Order: sequence, then C-alpha cells, then structure tokens
Amino acid sequence: MSATDRRAQLLDVARDIVAAEGFGAVSIDRVAREGKVARALVYQQFTDLSGLLTALVDRESATALAGIGSLDSADADNDADRLGRGILTYLHAAPTSWRIILSPPDGGPPDLRDRLELGRDYARALGARQLSRYAGVTVDPDGATQRIMLAALEELARLHLTDPQQYPDELVLRYIRSLVTWATGVEAPKNAN
Repeated sequence: MSATDRRAQLLDVARDIVAAEGFGAVSIDRVAREGKVARALVYQQFTDLSGLLTALVDRESATALAGIGSLDSADADNDADRLGRGILTYLHAAPTSWRIILSPPDGGPPDLRDRLELGRDYARALGARQLSRYAGVTVDPDGATQRIMLAALEELARLHLTDPQQYPDELVLRYIRSLVTWATGVEAPKNAN
C-alpha cells in the first residue's frame, strides 16, 4: 500500500472511532491495532496523537465542504430547490464527515472550534452571496439573517443525518424553500407605496 493510501486508511480508522465513540476514544495504539499496522507506522504518518487528530479534522472538513462552492455559481438561478438538492448531495456524499463537523464529539484537537468557525464563516459568505442574488441586495454574511439561516440549516442537516426516515429529503427541501423565502423577504428592499 502506498504511503498516501496507508495514511487515508489510518484516517478512516480514526474517523470511524470518532464517529462511534468520540475523539477521546482515539489513541495511537487503537488506530494501529484496528488498522493492522505497527504503532511506528502511525507515528511515521502523523508524528503524534495531536497530529493524527488535526489531520483527521482537516480531511473531514475538506471532505464535508468539497463541492459546496459549486452552489455559489454566479449564473445560478433563484431556485431554492437547486440549492437544497445541492446541500443534500453533499450531505449524502459524506455523512460521517458531516456528522463529525456538525456535531463534533468532545475531546477534539485544541484548535477544532477555530477550524469549525472558519468553515461557518465560509458557509455564511457563500450563503450571503446566494441570498444577495435572490433578494437583489447585498446581504451581510455576518448579519443576523445569515447567522439564523446557517444555524437552521445546520440543525436541519443534523436531524436529517441522525434520522433520515423522520426527516427525508423532501421534508428537508420543503424547510429549505421556506427558509430561503423567509430570508429573501427579510433582506429584500420593501416596495414604497
């Protein structure tokens, strides 16, 4: 196995442990044992436990956010369903990654919260650009509308990932349509009488 493939395999092992039991359950010994490799190989790939956990958070963040930028195309129409289907596509493509990012277990690397907030900043910026197109005005990515939208979308994604039977795609799309309608109404300029 190449070094790149071995690294990915060890990160998969760590990801599965985190998803099932939290960051605190991850150790170099356990990753080596479950990955069926020598401890020295884990150390060679990641230096120490902190390096392993940081690499895991980096990879899962990148995996979870991969493709989200495609929702921000300049020629996008004002179709909330297209936006919602795009969000669902990325949730379905990497559900374990999204679970870790949206509901990070305790015991993560020290800079985990900072990294997650950077991801939220990115998501709010993308959302503000999209909402600006819908509303016909510039929307502040750090304003209340975007913060409320992101909080609602994160909670909706958590519900969907936790219980897709109770929160199926069509229900998620209905909520997203309603959220976009609400946010557009809040941000759109009011017609003067």
